Amino acid sequence: MGREGRGGFLRFFRRRRAEELADIEAEITDFGEALARFQYVPRGDEADGPVLADVQRALDAYDRAKRDFAGDRDREDAADVLRALDDGRYAFACAAARSEGRALPERRLPCFFDPRHGPSTAEVDWAPPGGAARTIPVCAADAVRIKEGQPPIATGSTPRRAGAPAPRPAPGPGPAAPASGGPGRTSAGPTPKWLLYKEWPPDTPDTRRAGGSGTRDVELLRTDSAEPVLLVLRMFRDGAGQAYLDGASGRRALIERMAERVVTPVPADGARHVRVRVESSGSWRLWLQSPDRVRVVERSLQATGSYVFRYEGGPGELRFSHQGGGRFAVEALGEDLSSTARLLSGKGTSDVQGVLPGPGLYQVQSYAPWQLFLIPTMAPSS
Repeated sequence: MGREGRGGFLRFFRRRRAEELADIEAEITDFGEALARFQYVPRGDEADGPVLADVQRALDAYDRAKRDFAGDRDREDAADVLRALDDGRYAFACAAARSEGRALPERRLPCFFDPRHGPSTAEVDWAPPGGAARTIPVCAADAVRIKEGQPPIATGSTPRRAGAPAPRPAPGPGPAAPASGGPGRTSAGPTPKWLLYKEWPPDTPDTRRAGGSGTRDVELLRTDSAEPVLLVLRMFRDGAGQAYLDGASGRRALIERMAERVVTPVPADGARHVRVRVESSGSWRLWLQSPDRVRVVERSLQATGSYVFRYEGGPGELRFSHQGGGRFAVEALGEDLSSTARLLSGKGTSDVQGVLPGPGLYQVQSYAPWQLFLIPTMAPSS
């Protein structure tokens, strides 16, 4: 790609990412304004406690969303922010219902086109321009427009009563939060950022992590030469730069085009050090993460760029939706992080299917946004 073409791509990427962040910031602002408008005068009876508890949960979620949004770089980076808004909107909707003597609302999926449209009321078949049709949850207004052959309501438009926050569900069909009790699992609550590859685990020693800016040769230390590890690279300021991994077979590129996060399996090769050269015009972070400290995904996951996750369900079907240019693939990994099978692959915007072998580690290879669905047809063997 020539300099002019790359410059145009960079501008497009920055603009798209800025628009995503602006939408999320607007969601936070809208929710805060709805909370500020809410008025409840305690009546001195048993109804006060549950209403005030719901309001406090909504306020806590709002504060958490504001705090976690600081420094986020794209929509995938802000997954924890969106989950906080999910929790806060539903808590606030419960408070409003209790205060008015209504039944508690059902926790439904938000409108596919914009969560500020409110909770979904129907599922319709819809296809993006040039894409495959799929069934999506939509609000009442968008359901009517699509049925009449019109485009959905523009992002940011709110076809509902002002001040009524739309309850959104806990993640699903988005990324599934790990439960407690196993590798890569945490106790109930927000998913730690290191499970999202947003930052290194808090107990990562200095010898296994590095950060800086500009060009630098880095050596990270394995526990021993037989340890397979995940190499995670986060690049900031639009991901401008390149990175290379030195191995027994020579140097290979970790970033072949603009990317902000790379998660690469590094099987044991007899070397204690993992050597990386980072060439960047901005700041970056680099660390080693153990394969038993990755996210456990139960049903679905969406992200941008390369990713490694663990699945614990039974064999079944894998569905993968890819948006944008470039090649992509999903591979099964052994516990030593070597590839054991390629499950599916393709190029560009497309929807493909593959066979889901069952429990194990999996790697997504991509530079673009994607979403996958894991559909077990058999229970995992004991």
